[in-house]
Amino acid sequence: MTTFVVKFEPSNVELPCEGDSTLLDTALTAGFFPKHSCRRGECRACETRILSGEVRYGSDVAPDGLKRDHCLTCLAIPVTDVVLDSPEVSSVPGRRIVKAGARVTAVDRVSEDVTVVRVQIPVNTGFTFEAGQYVDVVLRDGTRRSYSMANSPAEEGQIEWHIRAMPGGRFSQHVYQNLKPKDLLRIEGPYGSFVLSDADAPLIFLASGTGYAPIAAMMREHRDRIAARGATFYWGARREKDLYAMEEVNAWAKSASGLMFVPVLSDPDENWDGRTGFVHEAVQKDYPDLSRLEVYACGNPLMIDAARHAFRTECGLPEDRFLSDSFVTAPGK
Repeated sequence: MTTFVVKFEPSNVELPCEGDSTLLDTALTAGFFPKHSCRRGECRACETRILSGEVRYGSDVAPDGLKRDHCLTCLAIPVTDVVLDSPEVSSVPGRRIVKAGARVTAVDRVSEDVTVVRVQIPVNTGFTFEAGQYVDVVLRDGTRRSYSMANSPAEEGQIEWHIRAMPGGRFSQHVYQNLKPKDLLRIEGPYGSFVLSDADAPLIFLASGTGYAPIAAMMREHRDRIAARGATFYWGARREKDLYAMEEVNAWAKSASGLMFVPVLSDPDENWDGRTGFVHEAVQKDYPDLSRLEVYACGNPLMIDAARHAFRTECGLPEDRFLSDSFVTAPGK
């Protein structure tokens, strides 16, 4: 079995990559967290510059539109030693990936199509996470569904998910119709690099639908840090009833002078007197100059792509200040 060395700069972390392991899997297994989200090559959050070396992709994978000398680490397999430009990778390993059983403790339907699920993971597994990360639910046939944690990591061994019922969705429909307390689920994680940075720039949080979940985790865990930086949260949905946590978010916004909440509806009824249209356009209207801000966007991939393009090309947002977690929907979710 051929082994190549993957090096992450500027931290100088070097890892052996064996066989057909991807660059991202090699790093995650060792406890290092390059930027990533979906791990399927669809969201492109893991696109990274190759400083030296060559990679290949599987026969059924042909990523296009990549920048010159860049790769998708979640799909790329080294064919030589590889050096990557990954300033987000720490010089010491972080949280390890845990595979464990989780017992459902609560199932609460909070809107027509959103269910809040809470599960408990045995404390002796060592499972921990950072606000903004997600775990995979591993189904009996080995297929996976990914859900962000919405609660604070301070709740030891506990996880809260916000799950939307997708039409024909295999797991989400099970959650919506059949899941109950005391049921057992298999989980694996944590994954994701959608976590609050140590910068001091003012913040824009941007979410559509259940994209609120990882942002809720950040709000609950880092309220004082976020308030000190100043933050506005824009939450987009079709109708007012789709904003299933309005009471919590309004309370968050009222808890400190540096926090604001702006709900935006694309298909409101006649009684709505708030903002309307596309949620990312509301941000643009309020902040035509984003050059000194940091943006965290989560939810529908079309919204995220539109926001990323508009904010960078029209509002001056630096590329490294747009952090996203795209809720890519797998067939049968």
